[in-house]
Amino acid sequence: MPSRRDLLATTGAVLAAATAGCLGDGRATGVTPGTDDETDWPMPDHGALASSYAPDAVAPRSSPSERFAVETSTPTDRPVVADGAVYLPTMAGLLALDATDGTQRWGFSTDEAGSEWFRSPAVHDGTVYVTGEPGLLALDASDGTERWRVETADRVQAPVAPMLEWDGFYLGDDAGNVYRLTLDGTVEWRTQVFGSVTRLVADHIDGAIAGTAGGEVYRLYDGRGLWRKRVPGKVTALSLADGDGPYVATFGGGVLRLQGGAHAGRPRWHAEDGPVAHRAFAVAGDGVFGSDMAGITRLDDRTGERDWRLEGDHGAAPAAAGDTVYVGGEGAVTAYKLGGGVGSGGSRIDPRRWTHDLGGRSAGSVAVADGALFVPIFGGKDGRTELVVLE
Repeated sequence: MPSRRDLLATTGAVLAAATAGCLGDGRATGVTPGTDDETDWPMPDHGALASSYAPDAVAPRSSPSERFAVETSTPTDRPVVADGAVYLPTMAGLLALDATDGTQRWGFSTDEAGSEWFRSPAVHDGTVYVTGEPGLLALDASDGTERWRVETADRVQAPVAPMLEWDGFYLGDDAGNVYRLTLDGTVEWRTQVFGSVTRLVADHIDGAIAGTAGGEVYRLYDGRGLWRKRVPGKVTALSLADGDGPYVATFGGGVLRLQGGAHAGRPRWHAEDGPVAHRAFAVAGDGVFGSDMAGITRLDDRTGERDWRLEGDHGAAPAAAGDTVYVGGEGAVTAYKLGGGVGSGGSRIDPRRWTHDLGGRSAGSVAVADGALFVPIFGGKDGRTELVVLE
């Protein structure tokens, strides 16, 4: 008997949640295929505002081929690509590989037993800033040597959050501390929030938005809290995308868009049936994309209404480029049209561009750079883990 995935791939039609109105492929307004095949993905979610969207980047829009596959230790987060190198956090440390052929340039670890948990780094001006068990480390991008470190009160779950002009960055730890640092590691201030910091993003007016495991969102400035909003669950994803109030995903409580300006912190909308949005959103083409084990969901960025949900075990964070959104999960990595194909009411026809089968293994959160898709892969009967690059 064919599996559900086989049936969906064969028919090319996917059922989504019913929504009002007629939604055609043109729903993703103002988006076109990327034309630049030399783009970077230098931060965990592409840029400082955490949109996970590279609008100009070339990426595979039809069935891809492998540029290379290299065996690694178990990946722990999304790869980052900058200046011809891909930086992959793994359980054995941080790897720097050549983005063209996968040759290892260097590896960094502070634990000889190889049991660390690094997060995605941010790369800027020859320095790699990576968080994890030790706190924050600044490494030389050319050879991986340690330049300096900042030890925090507890481990760091969230990647570093650089300011828009890269004149400093923010850091949060599991003890509920949020730090503002200069580029040489000097702590300018530290403040306390309730619960471990799960997601963190710098905003456009020299402050930061922090989300916590305690189900709260904070707007911080100069060591002070400007506002604090209780949300219905642990914060699992956070984005400022257009700089006008954060998008917030919660565990079990849906997705919220909070307001900026005079009404800062108040909900603009609340999609109670929104995705858990593991790790990050992709905000592109008037849509907010989040993925979880139920599938990938597109919310209208203005109203929070669910445009569609395409079923599948997509437990990794999505990444978007041009007119396509990419997402990994159990058994495959898939490319979807930003508009979700052609649809009316609750059905979608031809929403996919392609699906790349992984032979029983799973794909983690992907990155788009250098004309290709960088995919961490793990699991399967043999337990083999790899970084695979598709183009």
